[in-house]
Amino acid sequence: MAFKESTTIAHPPADVFAALVDEAFNRKVTEGLGGALVAFERQGELTGPVSITMVRSVPVNKLPDAVQKVAGKFLGDKLSVEQQETWSAPAADGSRTGQLIVTVSAAKTTATAEQLLLPTDAGTEVRVTGTLECRIPLLGKKIGQAAEPRVGQVLGRQAREVATWLKR
Repeated sequence: MAFKESTTIAHPPADVFAALVDEAFNRKVTEGLGGALVAFERQGELTGPVSITMVRSVPVNKLPDAVQKVAGKFLGDKLSVEQQETWSAPAADGSRTGQLIVTVSAAKTTATAEQLLLPTDAGTEVRVTGTLECRIPLLGKKIGQAAEPRVGQVLGRQAREVATWLKR
């Protein structure tokens, strides 16, 4: 399943990026969803390329209803979600490109995406383009169809969380 979403955050790319790669920000967002940030490692400085690896424990009851109905009985109460991000150094205009891989091994699901942070008059346009693949026989397509519409919701929530974080 392919996805493409965008949103705008009323802050410059450097500030948005600093929030996205901040451990405390990711912990707050994860805990706000009822999960836990189990591991977080960042390599690189904000002025150059940055790589992040994080592992979250997410309650299955926070997944879309369709996913819970189809695969919930196979997944247990919590899922381990590993996220790897590799971000470019900022371009002259402050834009950044990030490559993201999100893996949920128990659900045999992987999302790969490119995330762009682009300066605009209104702040930062965040564009995400990627694919979601679920390799559970017979159920994978249904899980993918149920999860794919959530990308826009997740991006919208991320934008709200970043904006709130930067107002503090």
